[in-house]
Amino acid sequence: MLGLQRLSTIVLAAASLARAHSVITYPGWRGDNLHTTGTPPDQNPDTVGIDFYENGTMAFPYGMQWMYPCGGMPLTTNRTKWPVSGGAISVQPGWFPGHSKALIYVNIGIQEAGQLNPPNMSHPIVPPFQITGPNNSYYPGQFCLPQTGMPANLSLQVGQNITIQVVETAQHGAALYSCVDVTLVEDDGDYEEVTPENCYNSSDIGFNLLYTSQALNAQGKTNGAAAAAMAAPALLFVVAALTGAWTLL
Repeated sequence: MLGLQRLSTIVLAAASLARAHSVITYPGWRGDNLHTTGTPPDQNPDTVGIDFYENGTMAFPYGMQWMYPCGGMPLTTNRTKWPVSGGAISVQPGWFPGHSKALIYVNIGIQEAGQLNPPNMSHPIVPPFQITGPNNSYYPGQFCLPQTGMPANLSLQVGQNITIQVVETAQHGAALYSCVDVTLVEDDGDYEEVTPENCYNSSDIGFNLLYTSQALNAQGKTNGAAAAAMAAPALLFVVAALTGAWTLL
C-alpha cells in the first residue's frame, strides 16, 4: 500500500515533471508512467507509441498514458486494499495547454479465478462527468469522490482482486489511462483511512453534468422538465460526491 509520504512524492512529481498527465492519488497507483523516454513521433515516423530495439526488447514507451487499458503499465503484485462495497478515489488531472475541460470515467476490471489479468475494464462504478479548469494551462489541483459504489449486477467477494481504471479524455479527444490494482477487504477492514489530506476537491476544479436529450428545440435549448428529469441522477451523484468530500474537512 502506498503511504501518504509516497503519495505526496507522486503528486510533486506529477506537478513538476509531467504536467500533461493524470495521477491517482488515492487509493494508490499502478506505477509512475509520467516519463516519456521513447522516441517522439515527430522524430520517428515509424513509432506506434512503443519502440522496440533490434534485439526485440521493448523501449520505455513514448506517451504511455495514452495507451489502453492502463497507460502502458503492467499488472502490479504490490496491491492496495480497498473496501468490497466501494471506496474513495482521488485524482490529480495534471492539466496542460488544451485541457481546460475533460471527461472522467471510472471503471473496474475483475480478475477472476485462474486469470492472470482482468480481461477488460467494462464495469463503470460512477456515471461519467466533466471537470473544468480555470484556463487552458496546467494546475496541480485534484478532485475526490469520497464514496463510489459497485455495479449492482456484480457479486464481488472479500479477497478478490480487481483493477480500478480512471480515464481522462481531454477536450481535443486524447485519452489518458491510469490504474490501481486492489484487493477487496471488509468495509471496516484494514485499508488506508480516508482523510482531508488525501480526499479533497480543489477550488479551481469545477464539475459539469453529462446527459442525453431528445427534447432540444431549434435553438439547441432543452425542455426544462425533460432535462431536469434526465439530469437528476447525475446531479445527485455530483452533489453527493462534493458534499461527502467537504464533510471530511
